[in-house]
Amino acid sequence: MHINTCGECGVPEYVSSEHLWLDCGLIAQKRDQRHVVIFIESENLDPLFKGVEELIGVSIERIVLTTRRRAGRAYMARMVPAGVREMLEDGRLKLADIFNGFVAIGFALGYGKFELLDYRFEHDEDDYAVVRVEQPYSAVFGLCDPAAAMEALTGYELGFEYKELGGDAYEVRIFRSSHPDEYKDRLIMRPYDHGKGDIDFEPCPSCGAPRELSDFRWDLERGVITQGATGRRMAFFAPTVIDAIFAELEKELGETIPETVVEAQRRFTKSGMYSPQEIDDVEVLRKQLAVRGLGDLKEFEAGPSGLRMRLDNAAIHLMVVGLMQGIYEMAHGKESAVEWELSPEGDLEIEVKPRA
Repeated sequence: MHINTCGECGVPEYVSSEHLWLDCGLIAQKRDQRHVVIFIESENLDPLFKGVEELIGVSIERIVLTTRRRAGRAYMARMVPAGVREMLEDGRLKLADIFNGFVAIGFALGYGKFELLDYRFEHDEDDYAVVRVEQPYSAVFGLCDPAAAMEALTGYELGFEYKELGGDAYEVRIFRSSHPDEYKDRLIMRPYDHGKGDIDFEPCPSCGAPRELSDFRWDLERGVITQGATGRRMAFFAPTVIDAIFAELEKELGETIPETVVEAQRRFTKSGMYSPQEIDDVEVLRKQLAVRGLGDLKEFEAGPSGLRMRLDNAAIHLMVVGLMQGIYEMAHGKESAVEWELSPEGDLEIEVKPRA
């Protein structure tokens, strides 16, 4: 399926037309601005989840998959035009045609390549679909996205299983299955309120997207987005997924989970994907945080004696805390301690101090 891109900045039309970069440091879904997304380094996700598992000694896969599927279904359901489900039910539309429309969205959002290989849709318990997934942005998140898309289209609760095919390719089989009862009334998504800000993006004169997005490269044949300077892979998704996963872990495993997440992120940050130079220029840092939808950097100072910052309207705050602690330690070669506070309005304060 052909995806139109801006001739000037290269950003896919879907990205520029369906999202708003707000002056408060958040990215809102244009159809419903109560819902926000982030645009971050997706190669951070799987190592973070693995790091948390290693620190707590317990698998978190079921919570991660259930939360991602629920959020993915909610996002994609808002993309389904009125009446589509009725036309699917009575046969006026084919499931494959509508699913392929979602596949095009996934290409633009950096999710990898999806191909519907086979399906049965007769509105009964024997319905199924088989989807090939290549180069998913996350081996955890990316393999439940086809089920989330099918749920958004059909309205049915679905389960899935997958097998590895080699070469970063997977086959996902989707089938009718009720979601776990234990999560029916849980996994509540944190609302993001749009605070006021003064971030001013220069818009592309052709499509209106922030000019900063021209620094990224969209490979729409593979569904891969990379940052031009670093080559790091990027993807769009809802920050509420990350928040809900860690909130649920805290309910199940105790109040030390936030510190565990920060520690896992600190360790991954120091593994080499990020650079101390990312905090050299405060104005550049502010724009980079905002173009990712991570918030509005209001205060920042860093040196050998420590790092202090205030990020208003902060998204995925635990990851941001661990990221900043890890970058500080790389920059100054010191072990550190970190404290943070997230206000009810979503404003984050971080203080990193070297250990004595």
